[in-house]
Amino acid sequence: MSRKSRKQQKNRKSDDSNNVRRVMSFLGGSFLVKETFVKQFPFIVTITVLLMVLITNTYIAESRTREIASANKQLSDLRAKYVELKANIMEASLQSMLVKKLEGTGIKESLDPLFRIEEQNNTNDGEEQE
Repeated sequence: MSRKSRKQQKNRKSDDSNNVRRVMSFLGGSFLVKETFVKQFPFIVTITVLLMVLITNTYIAESRTREIASANKQLSDLRAKYVELKANIMEASLQSMLVKKLEGTGIKESLDPLFRIEEQNNTNDGEEQE
């Protein structure tokens, strides 16, 4: 073997042993007492809190979106019902429909034209009487 391949094998072995040490340090919890972790702890807590706020905000936004979609569907259904009922009322209040419905009751359609009834004001000496 050449020198380069031996050197590479040694580097690989040392990298593997370093990785094993890191994993064991993490699993054992010894990284928690190192000075670098202690210095970074407030930053880690801040990032964690911000992530929790972000997750909560996303959850609330999705919940509101679902509520809005549900309200829009309900509004659409109510509009359709309103249009249907309005059409039914318009049809039922047509003069021809009313005449058909009232035939059996003895009420008949007036054939006389409509006229306005006006009240006559009697005034004496410019004063109104009640």
